[in-house]
Order: sequence, then structure tokens, then C-alpha cells
Amino acid sequence: MIQRNHNDDRLLQQYLDRSMSPEELDSFEERLCQEEELAERLIAFACDDLVLAEWGAALEREQQTVSAVSTTHPVSGQIFHRANRTVVVSVMASIFSVFLLLGGYLLFQSVMSSPRVNSQQRVVFSSGEPVENHIKQTLNEGSAELHFPTGAKVLISAPASYEVTGNNSMHLQQGSFIANVPSSGIGFQVDTPHGRVIDLGTLFSVQTVEKLDTRVQVYRGKVIASLMNRAGGVQSSKQLSEHQSATINSTKNEIEEADDSLSLAEKCGILQHSDSVVLQESMPDALATGKYQVFEHDALAFVFPERTQVSLHSDLELVTQPAETRSKKRSGVITAGTNVDCYRIYYDPAQKEGAFIPVQGEIQFDRPILGVILDRKVLTQTDRLFHPLCRNDANRLFIHQGTETDTGGKDPKARYDKVTISPDRHTLSFMLLSGERFVDEFRVIVQSPQ
Repeated sequence: MIQRNHNDDRLLQQYLDRSMSPEELDSFEERLCQEEELAERLIAFACDDLVLAEWGAALEREQQTVSAVSTTHPVSGQIFHRANRTVVVSVMASIFSVFLLLGGYLLFQSVMSSPRVNSQQRVVFSSGEPVENHIKQTLNEGSAELHFPTGAKVLISAPASYEVTGNNSMHLQQGSFIANVPSSGIGFQVDTPHGRVIDLGTLFSVQTVEKLDTRVQVYRGKVIASLMNRAGGVQSSKQLSEHQSATINSTKNEIEEADDSLSLAEKCGILQHSDSVVLQESMPDALATGKYQVFEHDALAFVFPERTQVSLHSDLELVTQPAETRSKKRSGVITAGTNVDCYRIYYDPAQKEGAFIPVQGEIQFDRPILGVILDRKVLTQTDRLFHPLCRNDANRLFIHQGTETDTGGKDPKARYDKVTISPDRHTLSFMLLSGERFVDEFRVIVQSPQ
């Protein structure tokens, strides 16, 4: 164990000095992605090396004195030799200070320079149209999904102002987005007017108001949120893990802990949900207006609260036993005058055409589930009641695809979506199958709080 630690120290120093061969670099970066302890040691080691580098730079200015002392004191000479050797790192630190202060940022730089990433690939919109680097983009309505060569996908919601700054980085001047970053995109960086967020392999969102602050929320994995000073250096940093969030407040000059996604779930009446389910506070415009294939994530379903405290003016028929699709008891009527809350479940995988990717999930509500709306025609018919964009225009029409459960057993070999409600009516479970050209969506109707 001791020998392994000494060897790791040597490798960490070689990594910082950029003295590894391409093969050694690939192998070491693979370990950084897999060994959390090693990544944390890299952060500490880099910070220590930065201190030595600054010391070495000061000693360099006194080179003659250093030479005299090193002749008299061999041991001190070894220390000075170490300091002089780290002058190279000091130069690097002046350009990439954040890299040395944040291990995640170092990993970003190495991924970007690694031969595993094709430097000729470009950031593109979901339509395949390339995005020009360092050109300010303004989004006045709808949404835009960016696909980075590293595998990172970012869905930006209007109104927003942003620009792509590299194959794995962007600047968000104003607006909000949600990013899904696989292991190949570890180190994805987003800068805002108030700070910087470095991804460590996760699903997270960023919301910034140019003259106020930046909020970061993590759904899975980890990120490093940093407050930047006017010179572009890191002033303070905070690591955020799953269900954590923080606000980078440049006015108060601090990173504040914010309500996490568990608090959001409580506010939405959700006690808990599986890791395959991501709760969002509001629905992106792209989905709200019926535009599909712009919010694609394999094996990950999203739940969006639509409307709350909706008072039914007439009876509403729902599927109360969705697993019993051939039974006469599958439907129930919610009587007029009942107050209900509505949630939309959405699943759109991104795999190659022809592949049907399953997602399994579970959501536990703190109130009884009255039923679900699965059929696309009924989804359209109930938009006037539950769709957020129908508050001011009840006659707006939207496109839906619905969810297909067992349609009567016509093809016993066929695989269908499955939606079930627990006997106590508090837990919704589902297994959805969809492909690259399709989505699954349905509504969940829950009794409103008294």
C-alpha cells in the first residue's frame, strides 16, 4: 500500500508536469475517472504544487543567492531544485489557475487534449447544424439543444444568451439549461457572469440572471461550483453532490447553499422517486409546445408539474387501473368539483433508430393518485384543463404521442409500456419502451391538498 501511494505521488507529479507519454496519460486519466480517492488527491497535490511553484518563482528571482546556498547546503539545494522544476508548473498555473485549483478542471483540460476526442468534431444543434464558437447566440423563444463532441448534451430554455467556447465548454450570460454529461464528457465547463461550474460526470442544471446570481442544481453525480474574482481567478469553490444546489452570489461575494431538489419534491407533493426519474420545476418550452426529439436522454424519465388546484367543472374519466387494460374496471370517473393536481411524465431516448430503450421508474406521492391519462387523444382533450400554456388560451392545440399499454392482447409477443398504481394509490410505477423517433408521455392526476 505504501509503495502504491509513493508511485501515485510520482504519477501525479508527472501528470502536472505534462511529462507522461500518451499511453501513460490515457491510463492515468482512466484511473482518475474510476478512482474518486485518486481524483481528490490530485486536487490536493495540485494545490500543494501551486504553492511550491510560487515559492520557486520567488527563489528564481534570487538565483545567485540560491546558488550560493545550494553549494553550502546540499539538502537545501535539493529543495531548491524541486522548486525550480515547478517553475514550469507556475507558468501553467498563470494560464490555467483554475485547472490547478480544481482537479475536475484539470481533468477537463486533459480530456480536451486527449487523442480520444476528435478535435475536428464540432458542437452542433440537435438538428445537426454546427454551432460557431465564440459567437453570442440569443434565444428569444422555445429552446435549443447543443450536442458536444464529448457526449455532453445541453438543453437551453428561452429567454437566454450564450456562446460555445470550446468542444466541452460554454458561456451562459443569461437564461437556464439542463445538462446531461456522460463519463466521456467529464470536465464540461460552463461560465456565467458570476462564476464557473465544472462537471464531474453528472446531470445538472444552471440558471443565471445576468445582474443577480447563478443557481446550480445537481440531480445525479457531482459538480464543482466556483465564485470567480474580477481577474478571472477562483475565489472560492464548493463541491455539490446529488440532490444538492447552491447559488453563486457575486453581490454578497459568496456561494450560498440553496434548497435542494428534495425540497422541490416536497413542494410538489412527491415523497421520493427512483434514480431514473428527474423532477423538474417547470416544463421546457420545447416540450410544452409539442416539439419532440429535442430533449433526449436514454433510460431517464422526467416528471414535470403542470397545474395545481384545478377545480373540475365536469366529470373527468381517468384510467384508474392501468395494468388491467382489458378489464371493465380500468376507468373511473372523478366527479365535478374535485380539486386535482396534474403531472406530466415524459421519456424520449436518444439511441440509434430501431432500438427500443426501456426505462423503469417509481414515484411516491404524499396524496392519493386518482388515475392516469395515457391516450394521446385524451391528452389533447385535457390540455385545456392541465396544460400550463392553456391558462390564457384554452383553445390552443398541442401534439401528443401518448403511452401504449396492452391494447387488448392482439399480439401476445409484442412488448408494451406498463404503468401501475399501488393498492394504496400513493405509488406510481412504470416501464416505458421507446425509440429514437418516438416518445412516451402520460399525465398523472393526484388529489390536491386539502
